[in-house]
Amino acid sequence: MRRVVLAVSAVLLLGAAPGAANTAGSQATAKGAPVERPASRHAASVASVANAAPSPGEDATPSRFAWPRLNVLAHVEASEIVDANGVPVALRAVHVKERLPELIQRFADAFRDGGLYVPPGREQPQFASGAIMLTAVDARRRVTYTAVMQPLEDGTTTLYLGEANHSLRREPIADGDFAPLPPGARQVLRVGGEGARTLAFHVPLSGADVDAFYARALAGHGWRRAEEESGFYTRAGEELRVVHEPGEGGLRAVVLVYRTGRTAPAVPPPAVKPRGGL
Repeated sequence: MRRVVLAVSAVLLLGAAPGAANTAGSQATAKGAPVERPASRHAASVASVANAAPSPGEDATPSRFAWPRLNVLAHVEASEIVDANGVPVALRAVHVKERLPELIQRFADAFRDGGLYVPPGREQPQFASGAIMLTAVDARRRVTYTAVMQPLEDGTTTLYLGEANHSLRREPIADGDFAPLPPGARQVLRVGGEGARTLAFHVPLSGADVDAFYARALAGHGWRRAEEESGFYTRAGEELRVVHEPGEGGLRAVVLVYRTGRTAPAVPPPAVKPRGGL
């Protein structure tokens, strides 16, 4: 579940980011954040390296940003272009050898050297528990870059690297949701890609209430819940996963992931773990 929530958190951040709509020297902040976690033990590191990254001069014309080279151990997920509230997002995940503190500095240096604006540490939302997110803005191209860093027990790190092109944003289409939303759902984000569609939102319900709502609602549409895994449903050629965790203000952060185009098994297959993986 943590991987699903973390991946969607990365897309949430990219889709909700300001998209470099302001000038290069503006205070670009990640407004519209659906879940902002308390500062982690690495927050001071994020703050120090982010504040050290200056804004480019008005006459500067930096080349397009290139991600720094890292020691990749495995590709966790295939690269994919997804739609986050109308913003196209290129998202990929890799398992790397570098440790978290080294990666924080490496990405901050790369953003700075690439001429990007890095908001101060206090303006860097931390969406997923146990992970660190660092975002930079290319104001001229209206592209935001985000590195989501999830440390693993063996000292290695899982990375989610995202690029959101806000200049290509289109108004999201709300019709045709694959599952109903509970009463009171808010901050709804719809994400569509080739491999899956996702609904993410907050709701003033407990975890048990969310589970009960979807057990009733999905059963009425022919979905069958797998006994071996809570929140996993199947239907002919389709599968649906419901995950959630506590959010701010007593709300529940809920993510629904829908997949189709294949015969879904009655029981979900075991997760494939990369070397030293999650």
